[in-house]
Amino acid sequence: MIVYGDHKRMQSAQHVRGSACKAAEHIADMPSGIERHAALVGLFIKISELVQGLADAEFEANGMDRNSRQRIAGANLLVGLARDVGRSWAAGFAIDGPVDAEVPRMLAELDCDGEILIGTAEGYAHYALYPESYFVAARQSGLDANTCVIGIRSIGLGLAAMVAAAIGAPAPVSVRPTGHPFRRRLAADPELIGGWRTRPSAHFAVVDEGPGLSGSSFHAVVAWLQRLGIDARRIHLFPSHSAGPGPEASTNSREAWTVCQKHSVDFERTFPAGSAVPTLRDWVARTIGSTAVNLTEISGGEWRRFRDRTEEHWPPVHRGFERRKFLASAGREKWSVKFVGLGEIGMHKAETARRLNDAGFGPDIAGLCHGFLVERWIDGTTLERARHSKEKMVAHLARYLSWRAANLPASEQGASLEALADMAVRNTSETLGESRAAELQTWFSKQAPPKTMQRVEIDGRLHPWEFILSRGGTLVKTDALDHCRSHDLIGCQDIAWDIAGARVEYSLSDAATAALCKAVEARASRPVDANLVHYYEPCYLAFQLGLWSMAERSGDDREQIRLAAAARRYAAALLRFLESQGDLPPLERDQSSRRSISASFSRMAATSSR
Repeated sequence: MIVYGDHKRMQSAQHVRGSACKAAEHIADMPSGIERHAALVGLFIKISELVQGLADAEFEANGMDRNSRQRIAGANLLVGLARDVGRSWAAGFAIDGPVDAEVPRMLAELDCDGEILIGTAEGYAHYALYPESYFVAARQSGLDANTCVIGIRSIGLGLAAMVAAAIGAPAPVSVRPTGHPFRRRLAADPELIGGWRTRPSAHFAVVDEGPGLSGSSFHAVVAWLQRLGIDARRIHLFPSHSAGPGPEASTNSREAWTVCQKHSVDFERTFPAGSAVPTLRDWVARTIGSTAVNLTEISGGEWRRFRDRTEEHWPPVHRGFERRKFLASAGREKWSVKFVGLGEIGMHKAETARRLNDAGFGPDIAGLCHGFLVERWIDGTTLERARHSKEKMVAHLARYLSWRAANLPASEQGASLEALADMAVRNTSETLGESRAAELQTWFSKQAPPKTMQRVEIDGRLHPWEFILSRGGTLVKTDALDHCRSHDLIGCQDIAWDIAGARVEYSLSDAATAALCKAVEARASRPVDANLVHYYEPCYLAFQLGLWSMAERSGDDREQIRLAAAARRYAAALLRFLESQGDLPPLERDQSSRRSISASFSRMAATSSR
């Protein structure tokens, strides 16, 4: 199944450095507090992207990871900034003034000619991974300056700097594992770790986000160190969680994970209650202006309990794509507290949320506090449970989608049409069979290229449970910020993607879809290509089919039933789409579709059982 994607972009290294310099100047004028600390972490993330981008450019030029003056300078720069972040954290954010004077100087000395490939790290953008947690984990690890710290790029280089700063170790080196995601390998010069190999008392800290499905990036570094004569018992792993590698891990990867020592600290232990460091409750209380705030976690689909107490009516949730969420209550007031990202990505989403609210489509915004967006909780009923006519819904969609098309132009690219078609064919093959995939491949080959394509920040999730009909009768869109910047394949697309999604989710007829296209076109004052909507439709169906088929199983039978039902619904819709493109008479087409659906469900069940 193809579901995930990684949207990186080429950018001028000088531009990134210039942006970092301005951010550093802004911090110098900020008073102490969470806003300054958040800005400092944002600067750390930005400079991490620059330094790891420069290291990757060297890797591409050399074909392997080697030490260089540029790499050493970049690593020292990150450690200096990591010390600033650590000091601010330890002081409970009660530090003001400029960053360490050495940071701007070292930043200016980096060779930033040319372009670098950068992208927002998933942990910082989606998973509430805070660099401060690695600082805490390192301080609690028992390691000291006699430690060689190795960061796995991309995010691991910055996180390794946090580890090195916490234990007083030399600046980290970094490596870039390559190859198949489940079988990563390393191309690194042994001199990268130099004299550390001859120190029998030295330890080695390997730092990265993860492990993911296979843990192969961690294992690639561990195996490389072992080939250089380093005993696995001297190797310490710094992951983002303690759960271990997923189901795609090899036997060797699992063995390494068992033998090596591991150190990780979660969000709650990074900002613990009863310490000098303010907690999330403190952040929220300050943001909403209340001293008595209660927080209830509603991540992983728990938010459904506060929307509908009847579990039979709950929508499915893909826990792998869920952000950390809390319900904050202060007296009679309730607020949604959702992680939206650290640094610039969080600020961008907060600004989008304010604009959505101003336009009448989103809830009131209280503010952004170090990665968490605080919005007013909307009491009401999800659209699928509310009495709301399809005509009213389509009219609302026309207003909403036209506003997005006119006001949220994309600053980055999403998947190409070719990549979307490849995804659709692959997912169709794996769930509905090769013959259906061949039909879809043939269909794509006959489609004319779009007349126009203007990428915007699409919503990407127009499912009925994503809309709340408030007690006052206002329709409010929830989760309208993240889906075009999730870690899936889709990314930013033409607004036609959302129109295709609306057609699927609300079973719109050809006439209703055409009317929606015209309404969006008129309101947004930009063309909408109906052929592109048609092209997107099987792509949308195949993506949703893949998404729900791959959804993480929670062990809860009821959740598995909901997930399977969602996958079957999209499978049936995709089959109907394919059948509708054929030349069979209506009755034969209906009978053929039923046989295909039955066969595909049996195939999906057999695949799941394996």
